Amino acid sequence: MWIYLVLFGVTQSTDFTELANQEPWLSSMKLVVKPDMLFGKRGKSGLVALNLDLAQVRQFVKERLGVEVEMGGCKAPITTFIVEPFVPHDQEYYLSIVSERLGSTISFSECGGIEIEENWDKVKTIFLPTENQMTPDACAPLIATLPLEVRTKIGDFIRGVFSVFQDLDFSFLEMNPFTLVNGEPYPLDMRGELDDTAAFKNFNKYDSGF
Repeated sequence: MWIYLVLFGVTQSTDFTELANQEPWLSSMKLVVKPDMLFGKRGKSGLVALNLDLAQVRQFVKERLGVEVEMGGCKAPITTFIVEPFVPHDQEYYLSIVSERLGSTISFSECGGIEIEENWDKVKTIFLPTENQMTPDACAPLIATLPLEVRTKIGDFIRGVFSVFQDLDFSFLEMNPFTLVNGEPYPLDMRGELDDTAAFKNFNKYDSGF
């Protein structure tokens, strides 16, 4: 399972004219722009914009770069934005994996997106002990209510993401949301935390962009 995502980081020093010349697709398609910072609720905070052209992205970034935001009791200025293609979609799914002392907690919902907290009663969660494998049977409770035509595909995706989670020693990973594009899972937004104590054995993977 491989997913190729195209995105660019934008900072105070970004020359949009030069960027557009280097990457012509930025001027020919609709875009998404959001902060490249490790906090959630970006959509509800007015920090995500969808379906913009490059000029609108430039204005959006200009108005928000350096603005101080507070999330979870921590304050920091916005220093970097991500710009990526806008992907039209109907369904939004939620997936999170959290490393615990004795295993991993995996949560999934068919009602992902900015209203995930309001729909938390629809989230299904399993705990997978460290010694257990993420088999189709282990994953089954998460996807039991999905339509048959997408159940296997999303189940395979969840198990594939969990494999990457383990291989790269993530301590936390959240996709909110991901969707299906031409029948294939496609992350629309993701944040993650790596276990820095495992960097010594993963530096080649990190350096190669995974």
